[in-house]
Amino acid sequence: MAPLLIVVAVAMIPAPAAAQYTESTYFETWTDFRTIYNFSSRFRYDGDYAFRAALSTADFTQVAIRPAARFEVEPWLRLHGGVGWFHTFFRNAEDVDELRPWLGIRVPWPRFGGWVVSNYFRLELRAFNFRTGGDWDVVWRARYQLQVRSPDFTIGSAQGFYALAFVEPFHNFGSFLEGISVDRVRLNAGAGKNMAGGWRVELNAMFQKGRVREGSGGFDLDEFILRLRLFYSFN
Repeated sequence: MAPLLIVVAVAMIPAPAAAQYTESTYFETWTDFRTIYNFSSRFRYDGDYAFRAALSTADFTQVAIRPAARFEVEPWLRLHGGVGWFHTFFRNAEDVDELRPWLGIRVPWPRFGGWVVSNYFRLELRAFNFRTGGDWDVVWRARYQLQVRSPDFTIGSAQGFYALAFVEPFHNFGSFLEGISVDRVRLNAGAGKNMAGGWRVELNAMFQKGRVREGSGGFDLDEFILRLRLFYSFN
């Protein structure tokens, strides 16, 4: 499965940028806290609360709230839906609000020897407000995530560890919005641990390739991200 992820990743990495695009690199930390409430064995609520910041520059920080719901139609088919609110604080520009309603389909297949390959398709409407009281600019985006997760394993006397990796290309429909990063591909490798009392923790190393258009040019953006994810299930 690792060779397949590498092949997909290489295929999705864009060609070198044209002359009018410069290169920019950020080092960032993302922290996410997800709460889960199971209404039944098939229907549950997921609530994400996130904070993101760049370590290499003070250009921006971001907070987000993303309530969502999931329904399991069959063991191999899950429907997702939700809406996200993102507020980005910029040091040298006006802050930006984004509303992001979305629908997704997850197909956790195939499964073999405790390993799970997950295919996730998602369609998002991204509505941006760049000026207080101004109009909203809208763009549609599709994304596909190919993820593989290992069976649980033991380290020493500690149980409940697992590993995961994914590649996730993005596609924007229509024109690009000036000043907004357009994601092309995201690569992730991480590990997690199931803990007592409904808690789970994950630590992920992520690389994200994007492009920001500004006027007749812009810059290609490489983001190296350390992402901490905390999960808590009420039941």
